Amino acid sequence: MATDTFDPALLEDASFQLNPYPVLKQLRAKYPVWRNPRNGMWYVTRYEDVAAGFLDHESLSSTIFEQSHSAVFGPSLTAMDGEEHSQKRAIIAPEFVGRKLDAFLPVIERNVRDLIVRFTEKAAKELVERFIERRDVDLVDAFSTRLPVNVIVDMLALPQSDHDRFHYWYRTFLTGLSPDPVLRKKGIEANAEFHDYLDPFVQERLRNPGDDLISKLCMAEVDGARLTIHDIKSFISLLLTAGGETTDRAIANLWWLLLNHPKQLEHVREDHSLIDQAFTETMRCEAPVGGEVRLVMRDWDIGGVHVPKGDVVNLSIHSANHDEQVFASPEKFDIFREDLYIGREMRIGHREEGRSSHIGFGLGKHFCVGYQLARTEAVVGTAMLFAAIGDVRLKPGHNPVMGGNDGMRSVTSLEIQFDSA
Repeated sequence: MATDTFDPALLEDASFQLNPYPVLKQLRAKYPVWRNPRNGMWYVTRYEDVAAGFLDHESLSSTIFEQSHSAVFGPSLTAMDGEEHSQKRAIIAPEFVGRKLDAFLPVIERNVRDLIVRFTEKAAKELVERFIERRDVDLVDAFSTRLPVNVIVDMLALPQSDHDRFHYWYRTFLTGLSPDPVLRKKGIEANAEFHDYLDPFVQERLRNPGDDLISKLCMAEVDGARLTIHDIKSFISLLLTAGGETTDRAIANLWWLLLNHPKQLEHVREDHSLIDQAFTETMRCEAPVGGEVRLVMRDWDIGGVHVPKGDVVNLSIHSANHDEQVFASPEKFDIFREDLYIGREMRIGHREEGRSSHIGFGLGKHFCVGYQLARTEAVVGTAMLFAAIGDVRLKPGHNPVMGGNDGMRSVTSLEIQFDSA
């Protein structure tokens, strides 16, 4: 496929950061598998091809993240493949999904959602109470950036008084994934500091395990194998970053979209069961993560194009979620759309009877391990906000621009006004 008829400068222009969808539409229409002559990276943009890429673990590998994620966090699930990934995910993943998390609860019959709801309700209630009398607040600063970290800290049974330190650490970890050597160095130093902070907590939970997540990670075992102390601390670093940052942005984007679509906001306010639909459509329409890169481990034929072994591909989540062959009027935010699968996200995706899953959490064995945590925080936190405040609206003259921020697509502030509930 020709590479000289699409201008690669379009991907570097400031307008692409603000709104990537028109350029991605061009690629989907004419060059769905396209090699950037400037950096050699392949861009895969159609839904079918992106989904196939996420699910083809023989041809595409996440080991490319050894240069970034593992450098900052230490051994990271995002940078593992094969037996090592399967074994360690098998130890970790049940602590987030399925019935193994029942052990967290005083009543054995309850499931993982109850646990997350409990922590989310507690954290959301405390945050809302802090600003409810102000009637004028930045929802990002006062709520969405704080809720995910507070929930994770509670699940780990770490001191909430150290919230500002956790917030600093995960922000620094994230910027440390940059190829910039100065930022990378700061990320590595912050992670070392965080690991030193965690060490006495992990050692204590090994001696006296409790009902918290650190204890569960210390005690979890699969086929006689356990996580090492370094594995545990590295995973907590990753959890704090991914579980904090992505969820933070998703909640902010959900509220930005609802506030800019008043009729849909009113539907959701009147019927809280629609919050789940609104979150799902947010992850399709404005997912925080735009794509993931993979290393080609063997020659890969996709979309009628041959991609050679050793090259790097970018699986575009934003483009796949806006593929007009899958989603009608994809730029339109519509919580009632009939072509989007509404329900629990699945690692293998969902496509039947004219409905398709979004790919906002990825697919395959690297499907986001914390998706259920993110969904519950967004849905439960939003419901509690609606219950506490009335007639919420954007502060006049303060509608932020959605755009690329620190490698993610989100709003960084959201000033609102509201009345009593």
